[in-house]
Amino acid sequence: MQKFSLSPSGIEYTIPDEKESAKEKDIIQEITEKQRKMGLGIVTVQGMGFVGCVMGTVIADAEDDDNNPLYFVHGQQRASVRSYWKIPVINSGKPPVNSSDKEVPAIFSRTVLEKQTMRATWSNRAFEVADIVVVDIQLDAAKPAFGQAEKGYCDLSAFRDGIRTLGKHIKPECLVLVETTVPPGTCEKVLQPIIEDEFKKRGIDTKTNPPLIAHSYERVMPGSSYVRSIRNFWRVFSGVNEQSKVLARNFLENVLDTDEYPLTELDSTNASEMAKVMENSYRATNIALTLEWAKFAEQIGVDIFKVRDAIRKRKGTHDNLLRPSLGVGGYCLTKDPVLANWSMKSIFEIEGSLDMAINSVNINDTMPLHTVELIKQIYPDLKDLIVAVLGVSYLENLGDTRHSPSQTLIQVLNESWAIVKTHDPYVEMWQEMENITVSKDLKETISGADVIVYAVGHDEYLQHQPEKIVELCGKKPLIIDCSNFVNDEKVAIYKKLQCPVKAVGKGIF
Repeated sequence: MQKFSLSPSGIEYTIPDEKESAKEKDIIQEITEKQRKMGLGIVTVQGMGFVGCVMGTVIADAEDDDNNPLYFVHGQQRASVRSYWKIPVINSGKPPVNSSDKEVPAIFSRTVLEKQTMRATWSNRAFEVADIVVVDIQLDAAKPAFGQAEKGYCDLSAFRDGIRTLGKHIKPECLVLVETTVPPGTCEKVLQPIIEDEFKKRGIDTKTNPPLIAHSYERVMPGSSYVRSIRNFWRVFSGVNEQSKVLARNFLENVLDTDEYPLTELDSTNASEMAKVMENSYRATNIALTLEWAKFAEQIGVDIFKVRDAIRKRKGTHDNLLRPSLGVGGYCLTKDPVLANWSMKSIFEIEGSLDMAINSVNINDTMPLHTVELIKQIYPDLKDLIVAVLGVSYLENLGDTRHSPSQTLIQVLNESWAIVKTHDPYVEMWQEMENITVSKDLKETISGADVIVYAVGHDEYLQHQPEKIVELCGKKPLIIDCSNFVNDEKVAIYKKLQCPVKAVGKGIF
């Protein structure tokens, strides 16, 4: 029976059979030989997710001083039911991600259709022909108990399988550059032994041909600066040996704007891996701190956002104070402290734990419960309450729903028998909540709502006018502002329209 992969837009793509896969190998070989004759290096990006697909286009867009392409990119994605659809979408010159950054569709069209320096594939032949493999496959942390991140762990099995695939296929001289956020110790204690083992099975002498492995984490910011955050931003890197470091530096200098944003080379991949998870643990802790103060502010009639603005005027020490919100989502801040804590115990076998970092995850994971409490201040009984949640992505102007705090909010509301409707201009399909229909019709979503929750600060929502919202709703709904999305002037209008308003971090209503 033929299997299909369903795209977020609802199009079915037939998953290729063995005959098509055999033909695909020949196509890859033919393309590679042609590109090598033109002087291009061959890069395969493993994983066409939110980072990998855009990173692939950035590599494919790199040029020398005479504006000649430097690399051809094979974007490799497994032919799974969940993800195969990305391959034909990319090969049509369109991005498999939805973002407000206009450069995203432009760079896909430019590299795939105009320059023809990138093509997506499902075949492992892409690894066999590569000079460099950039690893962007997903690695997550499991948190088996809500609000108890200390019980979290990292399941490396799928990641190991992906690395073992590389060990079976890559050339001995191929550089493996890991961009995936991994627990400290992964490159040296997990990747290197796996690839060495596979090399030995293939008869490759690992003393004369040691695996070339480097780590360089990205600081991608999906949203309005999606592409820029990959190409025009500081990078940290290291390698398991000197040759790996040299190859990694040369590659990154070719692809990224390292003149304006110089590279930072650390002593080991352990250090580079730690830098990423510590960096995000710092941000997670910063946000967790603001929630404590936001609750305090609400109780004493203070607007925490105005306090924050006053504090941030102290440049160099306090201008990076973050803000409270519905909660923390995305792929990094929700898991990186857990990866580090797990690594400490399971990879390095060190007693102790990263208590402050883990506690920040617990605070942030449970943050949506505070928004529920704000609703209960007006509606103590949530049963049959109609709640419209505006925004289900984890970040403004983006269609990424991974670990979205809206998921926790909706689950809690559903458990209390509230009737929840959702809206998001960027989300086509909510994979983590397949039973939830995400509407693009604002009127349909908020019509008859008792509560309207501004969960995410999409630009579209910031333009909402209170009079129009009340008109579309047909009621005088409770407005919940999760992160200063409704300014003081609009709050005054809502109150004049007899709509109650509650907000995270604001005690002025």
